Amino acid sequence: MKECMRELKAYKAAMQFLPSGCLAAEAEAEKQEKLSVEITGSQTGPMSCSEQTELFVRASGQKTGMVYTQKLDANASDVIAQALTNSEASAAKKAEPMATADYWEMDEAKDSNYEQEKTLVSIEALKNKARTLAGQLEESIGCPVRLNLSQTILTMGIVNTNNIEETASVCRFAAEAAADGYEGYVCALTLDELSPESFIHDFLNRRFLDVPTILAEPGVYRAVLSSQAVNNILITAWQMFTAKRAMSGATPFAGKENKKIFSDCITIRDYKGGADSKNSVQCGFSWKMDCEGVPSRDLTLVENGVLKGWMHNLSTAVAAGVRSTGNAGRKTLLSGNIHTDMAITPKNFTIESGAASLEQLIHDCDDGVYVFENYDQFHALNIVSGDFSFPCKAVRIKKGKPVGIMEGLTMTGNVAELFARVEQVGSDRVINPLVMYDSYTVSGPAMLVKSLKISG
Repeated sequence: MKECMRELKAYKAAMQFLPSGCLAAEAEAEKQEKLSVEITGSQTGPMSCSEQTELFVRASGQKTGMVYTQKLDANASDVIAQALTNSEASAAKKAEPMATADYWEMDEAKDSNYEQEKTLVSIEALKNKARTLAGQLEESIGCPVRLNLSQTILTMGIVNTNNIEETASVCRFAAEAAADGYEGYVCALTLDELSPESFIHDFLNRRFLDVPTILAEPGVYRAVLSSQAVNNILITAWQMFTAKRAMSGATPFAGKENKKIFSDCITIRDYKGGADSKNSVQCGFSWKMDCEGVPSRDLTLVENGVLKGWMHNLSTAVAAGVRSTGNAGRKTLLSGNIHTDMAITPKNFTIESGAASLEQLIHDCDDGVYVFENYDQFHALNIVSGDFSFPCKAVRIKKGKPVGIMEGLTMTGNVAELFARVEQVGSDRVINPLVMYDSYTVSGPAMLVKSLKISG
């Protein structure tokens, strides 16, 4: 979509007259519109509608500085000048690279799906869909359901002095359901794609937990990890596949390109989502470009256990002499809750599914454990070494059948060794938006692992 976002038109004009000493400038706008409704039984609960626009402005002389603002009426020239002044405080030794027009000559940049303007549905349409979903769930699982349904539209625009002028609008629908101790999440690109099947399937899988609590039995077991347990590893482990960590040696996989690091069962891709992506219906999170204005694309990181590459932003791509993979993102600074620090982030970080059902994985486990919950995902995994220690709960499996729940456990090991011991990956999967990065997801299937250390 070549039409400049209204919020950026003043910045585009101001870039024709840069302040003294300013060699390059960039302005990015992110506008989020959200509509949500909650249904509990036959009652309609809270409804909300919100809109927020954020501006991120960079200016470079010898180094690069940035200004973050929500003041859309601020003088664009003054904001650019302030960003340039802020560059003086940068600890960097040189200016950050900015996207160039040649990125948009690549095939992956030619996608008309993002050029259609997105609009919020009516509140009645959202309520009707929420009632339908909640009713279908209650009929299937036989208990009251609380369901929150939302639509989010994110419009991103960017202009810079390298003749980049791009705008993209993406939309997703998300449903969160809670019933009888169960909580589930489903997202999709369209309202019609949302269905109760995933919730019902997940809810029925709780039958494997319908066993008494038993004394914990520490040991090394064959193990089935639930999809959620895998996701709680991936929520932190995706950082091991960023080029910045590879270059600094701060990942156990540094220097292992084109080498076997995992089991043949493990293929990891970062999907851009969207109608032209292999992962469109599965995720509901879709991206035309990253926050540096580089086109998004589907990216294979690990294929049949072999490390194929890294997620790059422009800075790491320039340093490595390659092209950015379109994985620039922002992370929250420790001093506040505003996403201003430029980083590398995934879009839809995914371990590919297999064909086995959860029931089949538990049967094939024979004598072992089914880890259905793990916790403390932000402190339990060392990204540099890959070592982990997750508090967890597990079901003891004997002769392929669940016999009792063991609580107060800890699963310990190393990510590289764990994924190297995977014997099967299942068809079951859940999708989790990354905490603190609401616009990105991780998802992995349930999997059967040859051995896992469990302590009490």
